[in-house]
Amino acid sequence: MGAEKKWLYALFCAAFVSFLIFLSSISGFSSSYYAFSLQRRFATPVNHGPGHPPAFAYYISGGGGDSDRIFRLLLAVYHPRNRYLLHIGTDGSEEERWKLGMLVKSVPVIQAFGNVDVVGKPDPVTYMGSTNIAAMLRAVSILLKVDGGWDWFVNLSASDY
Repeated sequence: MGAEKKWLYALFCAAFVSFLIFLSSISGFSSSYYAFSLQRRFATPVNHGPGHPPAFAYYISGGGGDSDRIFRLLLAVYHPRNRYLLHIGTDGSEEERWKLGMLVKSVPVIQAFGNVDVVGKPDPVTYMGSTNIAAMLRAVSILLKVDGGWDWFVNLSASDY
């Protein structure tokens, strides 16, 4: 009986530590994760849910030198009802992320609805490996945390335009 109690105690401790790690990972996104996060200037008339058109969450990613292409793709698919997360991989510079954020802030309708964010801490992305999937899953979790009012997720690359 003593060995069985030790085994249960170890199992309980491992489960508790795993739960704490899980909680810290889902709540660990600090405000520094986002390079630019626009706040809505007014209460938007966009309604979500049953009886309303579906809303999409777009994750638009690219590498170094793709900020103009990412911005052009954003403008091509933009709609105030949707949510957008823009990501430049680790091969891009901080200056390039800042430039993309400034481009986004320069569009009045995007500023008014505040539904576009630019990732400040980039994920490494190798298109031949699993890092692309990991970055996409992280983007989904960020979009759910920021605004869960969307129905469909769309993953786009800067080369899609």
